[in-house]
Amino acid sequence: MDQQQWQDFLSNEGAIWEGSKAHFPLTSREDPQSLHLLDLGPIGAISITGPDSQKFLQGQLTCDLINLPDEHSTLGAHCNPKGRMISAFSALKLSQSEFIFRLPKDLAPIAQQALAKYAVFFKTELRDISDETHWLGLQGRDVAERTSKLLGFEQPSVGEVKLFDFEGERCVAQCITDLQLAILVPTSKVQQLWQKLSPECEATGYDCWQMRQIEAGIPQVDAATTEMFIPQMTNLHLLGGVSFKKGCYTGQEVIARMQFRGAAKRRLYRASCASGDLPESGMEIFGDGKQSIGNLVEACHSKEGIQLLAVLTIAKVAAGETLHLKDGRTLDIEELPYDADADPLA
Repeated sequence: MDQQQWQDFLSNEGAIWEGSKAHFPLTSREDPQSLHLLDLGPIGAISITGPDSQKFLQGQLTCDLINLPDEHSTLGAHCNPKGRMISAFSALKLSQSEFIFRLPKDLAPIAQQALAKYAVFFKTELRDISDETHWLGLQGRDVAERTSKLLGFEQPSVGEVKLFDFEGERCVAQCITDLQLAILVPTSKVQQLWQKLSPECEATGYDCWQMRQIEAGIPQVDAATTEMFIPQMTNLHLLGGVSFKKGCYTGQEVIARMQFRGAAKRRLYRASCASGDLPESGMEIFGDGKQSIGNLVEACHSKEGIQLLAVLTIAKVAAGETLHLKDGRTLDIEELPYDADADPLA
């Protein structure tokens, strides 16, 4: 099944398309018992396989994969020598010789090519598998328990990864938070898996997935923001995505210096603004003056307007400056679910 066939199928299920995002009319968004099924079309995947895979990645990524157990996941990033994130992702460790990265589809080829430059001396293979696989999302209360019962695999806890068989094909389930679970399925079986799950779920638009990620303060780097941010600017170090004990990796010196000298002048904030056109990632954000004080990381529509994450100058936010997009819409700062001023080394 190609992308157009998949879109035609979901259109017949009631989806309305905006680019690669499927939107469904909702009748029970406020029902806390509802289990939602989502097409994660904008999300892609990279496969890293081979006997040297863990050794290779450990020397490139911000996260510690050696101390990560098999069948678990962690946030992480691949940086350039200046400490800027080429890519950020959720790294799924199936074994020491097999990893899968979940990341925006438009970033996958950039991430794969950047890593491949360093892989030539290792027995490892990197492949962008975004076309041959597809992510589906499930969202709601007790999502891991309910999904595992529907599909017959052992219930994962948050951060765990489970492999299961569906119609003779291997699938991967990742429990991301207590409200979100992602499933990677071969593209040839995605329609069948959707049809198996849909009687027990309510089809929901991709914005609802993004909204939960934004509420959780989980940053996303895409093709527009690659090499724009140092990990601490996106709070990645507060989410377990940066190890300060693992040793050297590309960009490590810059990242460690920023951490130990307390030199970060910008960090990730959650905010909201009035409805309208969805602002694009990377868009500049302004305070009281004419100079940009930060950039938008990601945004999505919600019932209350637009929800977003942005990297902003800490001093400008602390001073109470009025924050606004280029089109004049004012930003209201919202709470993050974690302490953004915490010291991960404490």
